This record gives sequence, C-alpha cells and structure tokens, in this order.
Amino acid sequence: MALIEPAGAHTARMWEATADIRARIDALPFLTELGAGTLDPEKFTFYIQQDAQYLVAYQKSMTTLAGKAPGADELRFWAQSAVGAVAEEKAMQEELFTNDTLAAHRVEGLGMSLHTAAYSNFLLASATYDTYAVAAAAVLPCYWIYAEAGVAVLEASKGALEGHPYGTWVEAYADDSFTRIARKAVQIVEEACEASGVAERERAIEAFRQATRFEELFWTQPMDDPADRILI
Repeated sequence: MALIEPAGAHTARMWEATADIRARIDALPFLTELGAGTLDPEKFTFYIQQDAQYLVAYQKSMTTLAGKAPGADELRFWAQSAVGAVAEEKAMQEELFTNDTLAAHRVEGLGMSLHTAAYSNFLLASATYDTYAVAAAAVLPCYWIYAEAGVAVLEASKGALEGHPYGTWVEAYADDSFTRIARKAVQIVEEACEASGVAERERAIEAFRQATRFEELFWTQPMDDPADRILI
C-alpha cells in the first residue's frame, strides 16, 4: 500500500504503470543498506555529490514549469519548490559533509555520471518543450517516489536514528512535511491530466514511468565499482 495514495484515475494509472520499477526500487541494496546504516560511505558520498549536480537541473526545471502553470496555486507550488525545497536539500547535503567520514570521501570537481546527466536532461527537456501536464508528470517521481523511499528507509532503520551515519538524509525524506509536499504534487498532476486530452495523458503516464526508471538508476549507480562509473 502506498504511503501517498493516487489523487484520482490518472495518477492511479501512473502508479500502476510503474509497479515493476517500484518493486525493484523497494529491493535496492543502496536503500536497504542506507536504512540499516551499513552503506559504504564512499557510495553514499558519490550519491550525494551526484544529487547536488542533479538539483541544479531540477531547480531550472521547476522554474520553467512554474512559468507554464495554469493558475496561481500551481505557479506558487512549483516556484516554492524551485527556491525553498531545493535550498533545504542543499543545506541538508552540506550538513551531511560535516561528518568527517563522508567529508573524507568527497571528491572535488567530481563530474556528472551518465545516469545523472540523462535524468537532468530529461527533466530540462520535458519542462522546456513538453506541455504542462507532461512536464509536471515528469518531475512527480522526485516527490512521490522519494517520499515512499524515505519512509521505507526509515522503517529499515527501525527508528534508530541517533548515531545513524545517514540519519539526516532519512529524517529529511521521511518527514511529514515532505510527505505533504509530495501529496500536493500528486494532486496537481492529477488535475493537470484531468484538464488534458487523451493523447497528452498517455504521454504524461509515459513521462512518469521514464522518470521513475531514472530514479531507480540514480540509486543503482552508487553501488557500481568506482572504476566502472562513467563520468562526463
């Protein structure tokens, strides 16, 4: 059962269309080890540094999406995501690097991985060239999938976050405030699809599925041997 239920028939179809990907995400070693606190700090640091680069594209995508919003409420939501939410994530990442173990694995000037670049370019292209509904569906997994993963990781930690090496990350994405934001994003995408035609809805579902697949890849890439990672 989803932590955040679909807001209607269209987001329900998105959720159903990604069942296979979400099942794989639930079993990812990166997330299970992160929750248990046993994840290799090098792998977690690589993930955080890639996420920091991804957030640059994500912020630009939110800003562009806000410009396409059909109403003031939607514009406000995407604009606040572009400014406030991203700033909070960046602050959380910097706080993580106050941990000496993680800081020791931080690589100055680390390039983007192919997966990070592909996901970033996908969101930017969707926000720039696609319709509002399709672009909104493309960014939705970053809310919905992350909220679900955050709570799953919290459960894997068995609530023992005191002294947990990645507790700051777990608390950020399992927090009720992030869940509320994600639920609002689901509602907005549902309304956007309801106002769209059949062909556009189908493209929105496909965009959601593609972005969910990118989320999966984003969490599989840190587990690769560092020598096998392709950076650009």
